[in-house]
Amino acid sequence: MTRRTLLRCAACAGLVLAARVTPGGARLAAAATPTSGSGPSSAETIELLRELILQRALASTDPWVQAHVVLALGADVKHDGKFVLDAMVEQSLRTEAIGIKQYPYFPVDIERHPFHFLQIMQATDVPYDRAFATPVGRFTRREIISGSEALFDPEALVDELSWVVSVLTHEHPQNRDTFETARGVEVKVTKLVERHLSETEKAWADTFAAMAGAKGYTKGVVHRTACNGTHMIYGLIDALRNGYTVADLRARTLRLVGALLFRMRAEPALIDASLRAGHPLIRLNADAAKLTFLGHAVEDLGYGAQHGVLQLTPPQLEVVNEARAQLATIVARLGTEHDLDALQEQVPQAYKILLGDLCHAYRGLRFWS
Repeated sequence: MTRRTLLRCAACAGLVLAARVTPGGARLAAAATPTSGSGPSSAETIELLRELILQRALASTDPWVQAHVVLALGADVKHDGKFVLDAMVEQSLRTEAIGIKQYPYFPVDIERHPFHFLQIMQATDVPYDRAFATPVGRFTRREIISGSEALFDPEALVDELSWVVSVLTHEHPQNRDTFETARGVEVKVTKLVERHLSETEKAWADTFAAMAGAKGYTKGVVHRTACNGTHMIYGLIDALRNGYTVADLRARTLRLVGALLFRMRAEPALIDASLRAGHPLIRLNADAAKLTFLGHAVEDLGYGAQHGVLQLTPPQLEVVNEARAQLATIVARLGTEHDLDALQEQVPQAYKILLGDLCHAYRGLRFWS
């Protein structure tokens, strides 16, 4: 069930939400107060996002939410004196035996996407020798990567390759791109990059058509991918950052970046057209959908620009600035107008996803601060 469906179903069930300020609302409202007539500044929005994460996500015992807190606040963030990263790994790490050896890995029923937690460890610069004590044993980050590679089966993978590409292109340079799994399967990372690139282009095909004027911009295949296709592009940016050039990767990724920028104007209009009802939960739904897409898009582009993969033109930077301004308005409403407590109670899965999106938006905006 998508984010929009989760929230729409709750609204259709007849929930009536009274707008009220979240815990600590006085401080949040102050942070969201515009310093000029143009709305909240980027610094104010970043601070408000941080407060929302600290108040609503930091104490979560859900490993998926904990992983997003780590992505936003860093590998050394703590709750009640314990590293959130340690708690995440302790709860979620498993082992699988092949022969007489046990291999550590994160199961997808917890991390949701293959290599997702490994990618977050990579993004937050967790040392390879950092050890984690878990019920299934004590393992370092390097050992968890090795175990995950040993158990990896590209033929059995039905999810998108975004996080796999980020991790494996980092671990295996293009000139040394081959490894063997514990079951004797040879894995070529260049082939995974090519596959991911092809799958990304197929998912974004309708956007390319809309850009060319061949059709209108409507909901399509890309909306059924993780966070509306934004993770797919992040994985390709990582492949470029890690030195991969296979299959005309740079030119094809830049075409996708152009499509992402096109959608940064088209997507909010599509959301408004799809979610017109005046019910408070529908309004929250629309803001949550925009937060998902714009937060991830700003993160993709900021990450690529910061690491020298992308060089955006002035017109492209204007699109980014428009998205940042929209995010500022959305986040201000999340901190004051929308009833997140009712969402947590009535649609907990949607609330959980919102927490993750707050973390991505926070990280994304910080790239531009």
